Amino acid sequence: MNKLTISYDKQTVGFLSFNSDDETFSFEYSKTWIDEGFELSPILKFNTNIPSKSIKNFLENLLPEGKGQEILSNFHNISKNNIFALIELIGKETTGALTFSLNDEEIKTSFRELPKKELAQRIKDRKNTPIEIWDKKPRLSLAGVQDKLPILIIDDKFGFGEGKLASTHILKFEKEDENILLNKFLSLNLASKAGLEIPKIKLIKIEDEEVLLIQRFDRELKVNKEVKRKHIIDACQALDLSVLHKYERAFGKNLEDYREGVSFKKLFSLIHKCSSPILTKKSLITWICTNLCLGNSDAHGKNISFFISKDKMTLAPFYDILNINIYKGKYDTDFAMGIDDIFSYDELSFYDIIEFCKELNINLKGFVKEFSQVAKNISTSLDDDIFINFVETNKMIFYKNYKKDIKTRIEKLLKILK
Repeated sequence: MNKLTISYDKQTVGFLSFNSDDETFSFEYSKTWIDEGFELSPILKFNTNIPSKSIKNFLENLLPEGKGQEILSNFHNISKNNIFALIELIGKETTGALTFSLNDEEIKTSFRELPKKELAQRIKDRKNTPIEIWDKKPRLSLAGVQDKLPILIIDDKFGFGEGKLASTHILKFEKEDENILLNKFLSLNLASKAGLEIPKIKLIKIEDEEVLLIQRFDRELKVNKEVKRKHIIDACQALDLSVLHKYERAFGKNLEDYREGVSFKKLFSLIHKCSSPILTKKSLITWICTNLCLGNSDAHGKNISFFISKDKMTLAPFYDILNINIYKGKYDTDFAMGIDDIFSYDELSFYDIIEFCKELNINLKGFVKEFSQVAKNISTSLDDDIFINFVETNKMIFYKNYKKDIKTRIEKLLKILK
């Protein structure tokens, strides 16, 4: 039996075990944590026999996806299916506050500075030298598919922290010539103008390499230069679903009737678990309207998270908002979650909006009013070119196409709603 200690801010939360004979997981909260702590998710309840599948789903959603997971797997000769070993590998710094360790060993606090020149060279060479590995250690400990690197910033110095230190920011990198970084920067800022809370973001240059710098909302650098970690879970973890089910149609168009993944109906079922259901519902409706306007059809179950603490569950800031529709023909632009039974802009009608609102118990007039306000805020921001100073000359064509794409979509959606 393999066993890991799960900790939160120096407190023992519980113990994770894996039986390799029958490949089952078990998890047991510590008595002290039951008395003083909180349940890690709506699924991982105190004083219950938690199913192995639920534990596996929770852990799997902490792991990187795609290329990131493959690099970690290959570099350390660990099967991608060996969730327990991968969690132990990245367990000192997973998303949120939890740490996973063998024998509850204490890690010495250290800061490994990343000189800008070294970092810029590694960004430039990342196709040949995996940026996820530094000093023969895994540095990618975040869920998701896109190329990224978690870093710690202290006194304007970039680096990696261990022990009482941990990453406070995320660097995201450009993908070929797609202007993904500018797209994400514009989309997140427009989402903020629409009324959503977002993380603090900046487009910066490291030497001559452009990156998107995102401040982590699950971390806080204290004045004594320790990092406070905050526990968060994504919607898949909250709903007891695997990474495979982050899309409502988990197996895509080929099995379009299989809709067992994260849906708006399932997402809205979490509202009553939140500390402020009314505010949570309002924010989710604004998020839906914003995604429709911006063309963020890839808004899936791992792109929405919740803070969890004692007797409290609240929405985290919204992240990974991107106009994916502008890449139509290169990427799938179907909705991650259906509006009623519709998964594309081309098929969307007012009837679908009516049925969608009925199913989710949303006031139809209220939805139309919210959409109109979101559309107005986004359109005004684009008309006024309030982000034009962040657009370099060689990216002006993309910016104009981005504006046109969103404005055209908003006009079509407003016609449907009227």
